[in-house]
Amino acid sequence: MRLPARIDVLRLRNFRNIFIGQAVSLVGDGLFPVALTFGVLDLRNSGIDVGIVLAAFAVPMVLFTLIGGVWADRLRREWVMIASDLIRFVTMAVIAALLLSHHAQVWSLALLGFVYGCGDAFFFPAYTALIQQIVPRDRLQEANALRGVADGFGWFVGPAVSGILVALIGAGGTLGLDAVTFLVSAAYLLTLRVPVLARTVAQTTFLAELRDGWREVSSRTWLWVMMLRAMLVLFVTIAPLQVLGPLAITARHQSPALWGFMVGLFSLGMLVGGVVALYYRPLRPMVTVTLCGTTAAAPMIALALRFSPADLLAVWFVRGIAIGVFSAIWDTTLQRHIAYESMARVSSWDWMTAGGLWPIGLVIAGPFAQAFGVTETLWFSAGCGVVFSVWVLFVKDVWRLRGPQEPDRSPESALPL
Repeated sequence: MRLPARIDVLRLRNFRNIFIGQAVSLVGDGLFPVALTFGVLDLRNSGIDVGIVLAAFAVPMVLFTLIGGVWADRLRREWVMIASDLIRFVTMAVIAALLLSHHAQVWSLALLGFVYGCGDAFFFPAYTALIQQIVPRDRLQEANALRGVADGFGWFVGPAVSGILVALIGAGGTLGLDAVTFLVSAAYLLTLRVPVLARTVAQTTFLAELRDGWREVSSRTWLWVMMLRAMLVLFVTIAPLQVLGPLAITARHQSPALWGFMVGLFSLGMLVGGVVALYYRPLRPMVTVTLCGTTAAAPMIALALRFSPADLLAVWFVRGIAIGVFSAIWDTTLQRHIAYESMARVSSWDWMTAGGLWPIGLVIAGPFAQAFGVTETLWFSAGCGVVFSVWVLFVKDVWRLRGPQEPDRSPESALPL
């Protein structure tokens, strides 16, 4: 059966297998935030504890992502991803067992979360670089858009059922299901047949390659400016929302399922945004990325204004569409401007800077809410998020960077099986 032109990148066996494996894994990932948040709240009903545990999962992305990026450029990327999946399977299985046996404590969840986060730190730079390696250049946006569709599907299905699963089988049982999906991901990665990456320069020392990765970033003004923007917005708006959102829902005496459905509708929007990105190629990609990213403030404002549940779901859905477009365009732009042998290191700088202040944002959200009130903290975060997002529109290089032309659809560009 012939696939539509916009998704015929799925004819590539390697991409198709990694797409399927990640789609399954992402369903499990979608179960994780809702289940873990309410699992921690069941222990002591403390927003501060939630922030501490979530921060423990995020800290390794700051500490070890650059290391993960270097090794993903030095080793076979699929092997790095398989090892990361196995680490995350073991740690998530132990977390599930502790919650099910009622032996979980905040310190133990935080410690295991730190180990889990180490797996994330090595996985994601390798993943972005592997996509660039196995997909033809003129089909990268389609591949990244389909990744966004898979992300949206997983994060829609997962959170949408997570609140229900927590009510039926508990947070521990829900996280146990998440653990199994990492084995599925690893199994699909084992089927990949990726040629050894041919390097254009000789491999040097670890520190030299780390410095080379930074030079790739710092030599492009549009790149480091956009990375700084992401770090600030994640710190003041997106990270605090992970704590303030459940606190706002709990303060209204509403079911955890509402938060799950809100996150789920956001992910459904990401799926729709991925479909939009299959067709939409902006002339100025970084301007589009900035405008889409500025919608981060919308959920905070909706919660602060006490929107009805239906209106909250609509806001989360529209925000998801914007992020689906954002992700595909951002990843494609990186992959088109960075050399193959440096991609994982540049991607690691992207992940590290984006999450550089994320743990702090998680930790301080609870104390700020206790000191000033949840609604007041939501307003403050939303206002800062808008300011820290739009300032990059005054940087000339952000406007100067142009997007790709329409991909070649001639017979000569047909994909190999």
